[in-house]
Amino acid sequence: MPVYYMLLDAGLFDEQIRPALGASWKARSFEPCHALCGALVPAAQTFAAKYHLGPERPLLCQIADGLAFDRQRWKLLAGEMLLIAAAEIPDIQTAPETLCCLLPPEHYREGIQARDRFALIQQAHFGTHDHVFGSKIYRPDQAGLNDPGDVQRLADYLSAQQPERWTVTNLSAFRDPVDDPDRLDELEFAREWFPVLRDLYGRAAGCRQVVVCEDIS
Repeated sequence: MPVYYMLLDAGLFDEQIRPALGASWKARSFEPCHALCGALVPAAQTFAAKYHLGPERPLLCQIADGLAFDRQRWKLLAGEMLLIAAAEIPDIQTAPETLCCLLPPEHYREGIQARDRFALIQQAHFGTHDHVFGSKIYRPDQAGLNDPGDVQRLADYLSAQQPERWTVTNLSAFRDPVDDPDRLDELEFAREWFPVLRDLYGRAAGCRQVVVCEDIS
């Protein structure tokens, strides 16, 4: 599952984005989002040009101009707003299954998938909390959130790990590879990308950011 990580300023997220989207869902109206959408229009235009999104205007620009509410548009607006407001969207590959097998093998053997039972490495990959705006859970099971306290806790946890001590033997329970050469490939991939995940949380903790984890495949 490809997971995208969006690092957002905690103040912007908690004081503007979350209240506006929560109020919008409750009222079944985009009116609570108008001011924030208007403020984000320049960033949306820059984002659209950078990623060559084509001639259609970003949704939040249309909403700033008065586009009517519907539930599907609200969901699309939430996703677009997170992307556009993000201070950073790191280019990172992940190996959640491999790292789960390496770090909390008992969780891996049990096949734990429920967010409230996630091990720390799973929280780092998929979020500690459901992504909630008011009473609305945004993309259940596909989007998670780590708030600043979570980010600091996970940054400390990731910094304490020692990838150089991982061995092929630690992957003996891994389900996919059928022999040690395959397990070695998995181990090398995990060692290559683990520092990127660790550094992501270190930066976010230093900047007091939230980390949104979302499968947008």
